Amino acid sequence: MQLIDNGGWAAYAALRSTDDEAPREPAGLLPYQRMADDAVFESEAAALAAARRVAMALIVSANAAP
Repeated sequence: MQLIDNGGWAAYAALRSTDDEAPREPAGLLPYQRMADDAVFESEAAALAAARRVAMALIVSANAAP
């Protein structure tokens, strides 16, 4: 998402289930939110890459939990 005040970019993402049988807002998945608090990126591509890194780290850690 581009920031109005300085023209930089913020990293936002949401994690949703790909299961068609899952409810619309399943518990345990991440709602749309800023992924890197207070980080401002110079480009949209850099913000997207950061959002993907954080989202993937959350998925990996959730799958590693017993």
